[in-house]
Amino acid sequence: MHLKDNIYPLVSVAMCTYNGAAYIKAQLETIITQTYLNLEIVITDDGSTDNTVQVIKEMQTNDPRIKFFQNEKNLGYNKNFEKTFASCQGDYIAIADQDDIWEVNKIECMMKEWPEGSLFVYSLSGNFSNNDFVNRKPAADVVYTNIDDVHKLVFNSPVHGHACMFTKELLLLCVPFPADIFYDWWMSMHAAATGYIGCIPKTLTWHRVHDSNSSRQIMSVKNKIQRNEELRMQSIYFIESFCSRSLLKEQQKISLMKYASLLKKLDGKSFSGAMFCYVFNNRKLIFHYKKQKLFITLSYLKHAYRMAYSGLL
Repeated sequence: MHLKDNIYPLVSVAMCTYNGAAYIKAQLETIITQTYLNLEIVITDDGSTDNTVQVIKEMQTNDPRIKFFQNEKNLGYNKNFEKTFASCQGDYIAIADQDDIWEVNKIECMMKEWPEGSLFVYSLSGNFSNNDFVNRKPAADVVYTNIDDVHKLVFNSPVHGHACMFTKELLLLCVPFPADIFYDWWMSMHAAATGYIGCIPKTLTWHRVHDSNSSRQIMSVKNKIQRNEELRMQSIYFIESFCSRSLLKEQQKISLMKYASLLKKLDGKSFSGAMFCYVFNNRKLIFHYKKQKLFITLSYLKHAYRMAYSGLL
């Protein structure tokens, strides 16, 4: 869509770094070799104590498209991305983690296939562990579609920041980012509440999974009961914070606040009939990723029964 008449708008690649020396060179090489050439690469380091800065500066000497900034003090993940986005000159911004691997045509593909009217677009990402890129795993084989209802993001979001692009127009709606709510969830909720999120169902990013991933803190809790309790508390906080923005349609707000109130009553051990009914009544939004197969209703019932205890997928 955005490459009509041989016009290639400037795309800003926004990357935040923190002690990423082990993997950042490999990621930057997949960015500077993108087939889409009209790029700037905006990097902000958040006080690294390893060789991250040295690696970036060495690569910067060979590619003037790299614009590098250093924070005087550590801002944290969300606020550093907010600062980096503000430094971007392009009308289109692609989010890059410091440790992933991109397909070389990622930006070109997303710009060519950008869905009409969307301010936020997601593609798919596969995973690989540490340096084992050979045995990488593609994105899950589920249904990926455009998203126009926030329920689909609250319960099982297919959106991951490292596989997304957005317009500066959307950014104006989202800032300032809360310091303790994932910036990509926050942005995607704004996009779905005010329009729709476009989907490009192609694996264009390979996400490196390792012990230092910044988003794995709660999921690293080994005690399942404790982990689920923390996830419930996080969900309640995220939902209530976003609903206070007054962007949602009234029915969506009522529905999400009801879910948050039900979560507060769960202990992970007792069955909640109210949660079971809520999940089953909203099954097509909650289980939007499921393929329509024979006996799909039985699958909905099974998942609703499980969620009646935990409140979580």
